[in-house]
Amino acid sequence: MIRWFLAVLALALFVAAPPVDAGDIAGVVRVKGSIPPADVVRATTDLAVCGAASRAAIPVRLGSDNALADAVAFIAHERLDDWRVPSTTFVMDQRGCEFVPRILVIPPGATLEVRNSDRSLHNFHTLSELNPRMNFAQRAGGRPRQVRFEQPEFVPVICDVHGTGFMRAWIVVAAHPYYAVTDTNGQFRLPGVPQGPHTLAVWHERLGRVTVPVTVGAEGEVRLDILFPGAAAEQK
Repeated sequence: MIRWFLAVLALALFVAAPPVDAGDIAGVVRVKGSIPPADVVRATTDLAVCGAASRAAIPVRLGSDNALADAVAFIAHERLDDWRVPSTTFVMDQRGCEFVPRILVIPPGATLEVRNSDRSLHNFHTLSELNPRMNFAQRAGGRPRQVRFEQPEFVPVICDVHGTGFMRAWIVVAAHPYYAVTDTNGQFRLPGVPQGPHTLAVWHERLGRVTVPVTVGAEGEVRLDILFPGAAAEQK
């Protein structure tokens, strides 16, 4: 837990200090309307570890007032090449036949440690487009593997061992420091965003993407209430 907290803290400190003329963008992401039932998946092997119960292939985690967790909020503009990569090592574990965390934001060039804490074989298979793809097995009790991604993109990750679609995750290789994953209350904060007009994008692996214009002014903080169209997004 402490290591995870330090990784999140390092992610918020990509740059040595925020610009002088900067402010925070904060807010909450909610879903408007209903969400159709998700497709379900079951493990095809290692049931003693993974369990025999079905689960949502792509879950939508909602809190009170339809607050949406696990969405990525970020400023939609080109990458910045002059910000510092933190020395902290980020971690993605395979635990309970799930990737933990399911959504992980890391900077380009950072070290990602891939672990297997289960009593069964897993594999770490990336379906990237801009970064070289990788696919390696990790046996139970095996040593962690350290990997890096150099190009910003949203990278799907799967494990092929326990059935198609049973284990999925995303590694978001950030193009700049202004990324955040919504918490269980749908909340996010992007600190130190330069003043001026921006486009804020919010992405969810099942519901798609919405964008809203936002202007950071001299008051130092902008608060937003962002709505996903729910069932309408399912039809895209």
